[in-house]
This record gives sequence, structure tokens and C-alpha cells, in this order.
Amino acid sequence: MFKRTSQMSNQSSLKKVNVALVVLLSILTMGVYLGYWILNRRKSIEAISKNNFIPFKWWWACTIYLIISLVYKIIGTSILTAYGMAIFDSVDIILSFYFLGLLYYSVFRIKELLENIYSEETFRPWMLVLFHFWYLQFKINRLEGMTNEKPGIEQALAK
Repeated sequence: MFKRTSQMSNQSSLKKVNVALVVLLSILTMGVYLGYWILNRRKSIEAISKNNFIPFKWWWACTIYLIISLVYKIIGTSILTAYGMAIFDSVDIILSFYFLGLLYYSVFRIKELLENIYSEETFRPWMLVLFHFWYLQFKINRLEGMTNEKPGIEQALAK
């Protein structure tokens, strides 16, 4: 059903994680977990493709900013004046759009990498737009589960 190319046969695969946990953590942390999710899978993504399609340095910057933004949302009113909050809010809005651009760019690059590995189009673009990393994790869990159930595929590719 799903064919893995030799590109991924001897390399580590992406981690399987419960999708409900990914959704819960990303909501509770106000998006910080999304940065952690991609940075945690950096080695696996780089092992899949020698070309650096995902801008991990930007992900570090966005994750740090998301942490600062989370702290601001929690304790911002106690340390900042009204003027300071207005400035931070306007910067937050601008950087949120940059974050969304980076998020969707990265999601669609990972989708392309995974479709090349499995030699099949398995992702629905509209689902990626609506559910981004949540849908990616769902598909990673299913694809890894499918290939783990049929070890004959990897053995055939190794020959």
C-alpha cells in the first residue's frame, strides 16, 4: 500500500505522538509547543533530505518569541504600563503573521518530504491549512504504523 523509498530505509523516522496530546499541549502553551515539535524533529527531517527546506534558525527565533509572548500574556499587565502593552501588542500582531507564514511554509515542506519518502500523495492540502502540525502528526502516526505492520516492504527495498 505505502512504499518507502531507500532514502528513508536506514535512517531514523519521525516520532509517533498521540495527536490529542499534540493538540492539548499546543493550546495550553499558546503555540510554544509547535516550535518545540519542529525543533525536536530537526535531526529526523534533516536525515530525510540533505537540502535544508525548513528554516530551523527561524524556528528557534519564533519559539523564543512565543515563550516571551506567553510570559507577557500571563504577567504582562503587572509589569508593563498601558503604553508598553500597546507597543507589545502591535509587535505581537506583526510577528504572529510572520509565525503563521513560517508555520505553513514548514508544514508544506514536510508534507513534500514525506510524500517523496512514501512515494504516494497521502496528504490533503486543505487539512494541512486547517490543522497544520496536528494533521501532520496524525499522518506520521498512520504512515509509520502502516510500514511497521508490513516489515516485508523494507526488506524488499533493502534488496
